[in-house]
Amino acid sequence: MAECLVCGRPLPDPGRGRPPRYCSRACRARAYRERVARKQRHDFALPETVSTTLSVERIVRAAIALADREGDVGLSMRRTAAELGVGTMSLYRYLPDKEELGGLMIDTVFGDRPLPEPGPGGWRAKLELSAHREWDIYLQHPWIPRIFALTTRPPLAPRMMAYTDWRIRAVDGLGLDFPTMVRTAIAISAHVQSAALPLSRERHSKDTRGEWLDARSARIRETFGPHGLSMIARFDTDAIAASEPASIFEFGLQRLLDGIAQLLPPST
Repeated sequence: MAECLVCGRPLPDPGRGRPPRYCSRACRARAYRERVARKQRHDFALPETVSTTLSVERIVRAAIALADREGDVGLSMRRTAAELGVGTMSLYRYLPDKEELGGLMIDTVFGDRPLPEPGPGGWRAKLELSAHREWDIYLQHPWIPRIFALTTRPPLAPRMMAYTDWRIRAVDGLGLDFPTMVRTAIAISAHVQSAALPLSRERHSKDTRGEWLDARSARIRETFGPHGLSMIARFDTDAIAASEPASIFEFGLQRLLDGIAQLLPPST
């Protein structure tokens, strides 16, 4: 004789039709509640298991790898979660939003390349070194200047701000007031960031600037010549090389340092 699947009581012979599985509505309701509970345990088991393998560090590193490969345009919480093979909502257990993620990405990248202590002798050598270190960061991670360009306030990134602190200390004791020291440090970083801004476009471009010029040199002359832009019409390979981001960075850095030198006593 068949028995109730919940309480084990004997079930009457149904004769024809589908045999019953429960002896009463109460047992049927109890079985339903148990099925719902089992499903909930199953649904939450995977996220709990995955969450033990996640960390802020893993999320940030995955986002950096994604941005290095596809640029900041492809960066999102959803794409980062896919990079890690988890659901998007899993990330929100660790980070509140994309802005927080971006700040941590920048902080991590700068933390990977700290400035040396005490660094080279002389304020100019120190500022030059710090600028080249920051430039190298943008060469490796060209999406960072674009994130800076889209924000009105610097991210809360202590290891990035360590560069600013280091530069202020580089010009400390030279007779400058503190606001001027701050402007000096920020001006260095602003120049490096602006010169590096085209790097992201260059990385994802199908051709180099030189190749672009070779393919369009005749059209450049035709387009700009009739408008009296005689200097622009003269653009050639050397001019394109002069306009490359690396060339603009180095030229502007040296002129900026020359300007800072004018603020200091001759002996420094």
